[in-house]
Amino acid sequence: MNKQILIGGQALRQLGSNRTTEDVDFLIFDKSTNDAFITTDKVDYLNAASSAFAGKFFNEIYKREQNNTVASPESLLELKAFAFVQHCQNFNWEKVASTEFDIKFLALKFGLSAPKIVKKYVSEAEYNEIVKIVEFNK
Repeated sequence: MNKQILIGGQALRQLGSNRTTEDVDFLIFDKSTNDAFITTDKVDYLNAASSAFAGKFFNEIYKREQNNTVASPESLLELKAFAFVQHCQNFNWEKVASTEFDIKFLALKFGLSAPKIVKKYVSEAEYNEIVKIVEFNK
């Protein structure tokens, strides 16, 4: 396993978010498996080396962040936007709500506009929902 880049709730906490989370999430590049998602009891890994659809998205973010130990606010927004769509598709409404909170936090605190990379990986309608969340208070 190559370098681990902190993402998810713990990365957001380092940026000042007050949302609590129990687990730790890392973006990795692990060629030993084609799994896009690798989970353990307390740690989730998003694998940028996976050839799966999600892995291709993760790879774009990994390339952008490979020199960092914690993902940038811009990349966290991309990842949260992707997660928002996945949680909606899986009807996981609790995670939808927490992801929406994270998107709003990143957009407001760092003055971010709608993410660009995720647009290639979601439908137009899904992307429009992300834009509505990002521009909520603008």
